[in-house]
Amino acid sequence: MAHSKVIGKLSLTTALAALIAVLSSTAAQALVIDFEDNSIEPNHNEDVSKPITSQDFLFKPTLPPEQTQYALANNVFEAHNDSTYFIIRNLVDDKTLESFINPVILSKGDATPFSLVSFDLAEWGEPQDQAQTVEVVGFLAGGGSITKIISFDGITDGHEPLKDFQTVMFNQQWGNLSRVEFKGLEAPVSEELSEQPGFQVNSFAIDNIEVGEAFEEPQTEVPEPSSILGIFVLGAVGCGSSLTKKITQR
Repeated sequence: MAHSKVIGKLSLTTALAALIAVLSSTAAQALVIDFEDNSIEPNHNEDVSKPITSQDFLFKPTLPPEQTQYALANNVFEAHNDSTYFIIRNLVDDKTLESFINPVILSKGDATPFSLVSFDLAEWGEPQDQAQTVEVVGFLAGGGSITKIISFDGITDGHEPLKDFQTVMFNQQWGNLSRVEFKGLEAPVSEELSEQPGFQVNSFAIDNIEVGEAFEEPQTEVPEPSSILGIFVLGAVGCGSSLTKKITQR
């Protein structure tokens, strides 16, 4: 009987060690692009018309510099998280008043594939200039693409206690990407001159982009860590129980 208890304890210990190794490996491979290597002072923003690099990832506009005006900002308008973040927006043609469609393209500096895990998103700018949705397109390293349309949560209380940034999660279909495209859409249209969009439209803020190493998409979704722990524990208990029965029968 004592022998079966030892085996049961060893099985559980081994399972927990394996779980810790898996979670530690995932954490070690993850990288958060927080734009602090392009730091901006609080309550300021700085216009950007050329590609920028953060954490060895490249953010490149689709259109040339004269048709581009992104920004880096920190606690500007009602988007507050006490850190530097990236503003994506479209300029408006002064002659035609049409918006230049100018998505930003995220890719790895060395052009190798990567995975997209999550990012933080917030409304930014004057209400009539804000994007209502954001289209994220992931271009797969093996060909093809995947698209996610995101709606905003409507929380824009600045320094108040509610979080202005919402976290958007991505599943394992986004695990082997050559690049990702971000585009703001559906800025409000109004007949009132005072509420019409300005020279920048479809603006939004993005921060804390979590990326990782590329991997092939598995056949099933990976369970949450708590679920994984439960599976290991149940497996270990079952193994110990089975071994106890066999040793007792002998």
